[in-house]
Amino acid sequence: SDLSMMRTTIFSVLSTLLHINTAKSLDNGIGLLPPMGWRSWNCYGENVNQSLMESIMDRITERVRLVDGTPTSLADLGYIHVGLDDNWQKCGAGIHGSFHDKDGNPIINKDTFPNMKAMTDYAHSLGLLAGWYMNNCICAEHEYILETEIELHMIQSAKAVAEAGFDGVKLDGCGQFRNLTWWAELLNATGRHIMIENCHWGGTVPGDYNGDAPCNGLETMPSDCPYNFFRTSGDIRNNWHSMFFNLQTTIDYQGDPPLSRPGAWAYPDMLEVGRLASFVEDRTHFGAWVITSSPLILGNDLHNDVVMDKIWPIVANPEAISINQVWYGHPGRLAKQWTPPNPPSLSSGSNDIMQLWVKPISKGTWAALIINAHSLMPCDASLSYADIGLPDGQIFAVRDVWARRDAGTWKGGFLSTDVILPHDSRLYVFTQCENSGDIIKAGSLINGDDRTYLSVK
Repeated sequence: SDLSMMRTTIFSVLSTLLHINTAKSLDNGIGLLPPMGWRSWNCYGENVNQSLMESIMDRITERVRLVDGTPTSLADLGYIHVGLDDNWQKCGAGIHGSFHDKDGNPIINKDTFPNMKAMTDYAHSLGLLAGWYMNNCICAEHEYILETEIELHMIQSAKAVAEAGFDGVKLDGCGQFRNLTWWAELLNATGRHIMIENCHWGGTVPGDYNGDAPCNGLETMPSDCPYNFFRTSGDIRNNWHSMFFNLQTTIDYQGDPPLSRPGAWAYPDMLEVGRLASFVEDRTHFGAWVITSSPLILGNDLHNDVVMDKIWPIVANPEAISINQVWYGHPGRLAKQWTPPNPPSLSSGSNDIMQLWVKPISKGTWAALIINAHSLMPCDASLSYADIGLPDGQIFAVRDVWARRDAGTWKGGFLSTDVILPHDSRLYVFTQCENSGDIIKAGSLINGDDRTYLSVK
């Protein structure tokens, strides 16, 4: 009823006010680099069970594919967080039609998840970390009115996360239990280091002093916000336009100083790599999450060997991963956007643009991603030192990350790429040459009319 919803809202506001000043920082010592792993929702949705999750853990740790000639698992590469999403619960089995009992304990569907602790123990035995999911969207809970019941629900839910052996929890925005500051207090109080994902679809973010998790986001390192990574967007879908739109939602958190930082990473949702229309879209998608220091949470079916073989050169590219997994003062930013001249016959809409994203890697080293977002037209790109933010008067060794080869040196003027196909990208690392030996080692690009031309396939 309207009255019931009003009461729920009032108690939600009151509980938020009660916990605003008691947890100024998550301070759980984790999330200092963007998390990497896999989560169930994108490919399985509500069709999850314990045996499926354990078989996914097996797939993450199996060494059946090579990286540089060595059998390597996803876990070896850093994908160690395995997340169970929605539909572990027994809907309607609790009070008020919820999935929590009168004492506040979550009610697990034992038909599909007979032993959660055994599942997390299995993850740990493989060297993995296990993630859970709360404030669920399937049979979302909205009927709690009594403050004592609300408090029991929160306390026992946090205890359940720890007692079941989980190392992380995704806190969705569907139910009434949205107070992330309170969640962080209670999870910290368990004594277990628990990674917190803020999944409030871009509505609860650093710098917001109201709502579900008031925090500054700029004054401390790590971030003072009560979560380790935060959604900047609505749910991603497995198509180019959804992916590209979600990428743009990270821009607000890439200022100077940035709100996306160690302890609270901007997150445009799980990866759809392996579920987009083509290899080049998958690769550009991965590069976009890499260059913005976004958490790399896979969402494809790891049992599909055809898809895994196809995307392995993307998700198992150690040079790309290393760009994501480094912090040198900034998470990466949109440095330049432009519209190439389009023949009218090839105009396909407002996203007919090129973008340049840049991230500092270390002293004298920058990574750059060039995206051709045009749906129909192949385009090349011409870049200057100023576009990327490179210092004048220096010579840079150029590394082509997608091809995993040295592409020579850049001696100023303009760098022109080869033609980039629609929805494809180029990912480069530019390293300042300190001496002539570095320049000789890097090799020389073809130079002429003050341009440097890259021929990258």
